Amino acid sequence: MLFSLTQRPLNANAYGDRPYVFMDQAAHNDLANIASINLIENGDRTAREIWQNRQLTNLLKHAHERSAFWRKRMPSRIINYGILKFLPVQGRYDVTTQMTLEGSLVASDGKAPISTYASTGSTGTPVKIYTSHENTYYNGIRSLAQIFIDDLSLDENWVQIVPPVRMAAFKKNTLAVKRADSWAGSLGKVFRSGSSKKIEYRYDDDCLINELLKERVGYLLSPSRYVEILIASGGIDLIKKLGIKLWFHLSDYRDPEIVSKLSAIGVPSLSNYSAVEIGPIAFECTKHQGYFHVAHTNVIVESDDKLAVSYNGTSLARLLVTHLHSYATPIIRYDVGDFGQVEQKCRCGHDGPTISNIFGRGKHFLRLPDGKLRPFYLSTRLLHEVVAFKECCIRQTDSQTIKVEIGGRDNLTPDEENKLKQIIIKATDPGFTIHISPVQQIDWSSNPKRLFFSSAVA
Repeated sequence: MLFSLTQRPLNANAYGDRPYVFMDQAAHNDLANIASINLIENGDRTAREIWQNRQLTNLLKHAHERSAFWRKRMPSRIINYGILKFLPVQGRYDVTTQMTLEGSLVASDGKAPISTYASTGSTGTPVKIYTSHENTYYNGIRSLAQIFIDDLSLDENWVQIVPPVRMAAFKKNTLAVKRADSWAGSLGKVFRSGSSKKIEYRYDDDCLINELLKERVGYLLSPSRYVEILIASGGIDLIKKLGIKLWFHLSDYRDPEIVSKLSAIGVPSLSNYSAVEIGPIAFECTKHQGYFHVAHTNVIVESDDKLAVSYNGTSLARLLVTHLHSYATPIIRYDVGDFGQVEQKCRCGHDGPTISNIFGRGKHFLRLPDGKLRPFYLSTRLLHEVVAFKECCIRQTDSQTIKVEIGGRDNLTPDEENKLKQIIIKATDPGFTIHISPVQQIDWSSNPKRLFFSSAVA
């Protein structure tokens, strides 16, 4: 990576103009951190594991010192990385309980901002956590580091398509678009980089396409469902016209047929595996599709064989993730809700844990009454603005019917039920019959991933 830096196009004023200064301080720091991330994750394995053990020990000691909740979960022995395997699995309920009882475990002196973040609840139960500014910085710099690790150009434009997650945005029909001259952060002062655009899709396909056509896309960051909208609307010719250089897939199920169609016209795809409570978990190998190198500087991933499922004839174990930087809300041996296989090396030669056959990333499609398929996306975070609940499950049972279970409720008011129906109709189709049932506890026995949405006919 370091040797490729001199091959990257530079800005004319890339370097510093003050005595003893090589470049802008923020850019210098970011570049140094990117180099460190690459060195740790792709360098000597023994040195990496020693570093991870130290980071894990720091986190465990912090949790033990500041949290009665965590002291009860830890064995009565010296607190270090060796106790990890003796800790109970942490579920969403455990995260919520600790956060509610104790708040943030990062001491606030009024100078270091502490914020909260809620997951979208793709698995039926939204999770709220505390985060620190270090978490935000790491997530950004780790994503940028992957561009250097994969030796990708910074020159391309960066376009991201996201769904609305707030009620105010959901009710609007026009697109929301945020633009920036560069997507490379402080490194945009050193290297030439393309522009950035973030588009909030609001169920108007034509409006989305018209916005994308305004300038060359370059790198497209998007769930599979939006790429399928583009191909359904204008075929592969539209993809060519948009000038998509590379598709960064995230969030949902990636359709192999879409990958094949893009590959046929020279557009590769790379997928990331992440969770909003944690940040990046793994990045797809550039040589072997479906194999994900764990983000070693952020997480430790375990394969829990005590809970396994069979998928396409392959036995998959529950994935447990420990977030090394989760000081505000500790996430340790966390059941992220997915299943997969963890190997100690990648077939490409990468010497580090690699995840494959990830099962649980739902394909968010429903079949409309007229037989057509349509991407479906509603977040539990958005639904929470209408009605309070502990968990939620939406199922399309046939081509005419959508059933909704609202967990943790004995009943709903007529107003709550009507508002829920209106939201679901807007995200689906007026032709559906929608049944809403309040229940104390949802039966997830047929859905071990606890997906918020599933379709029996898509």
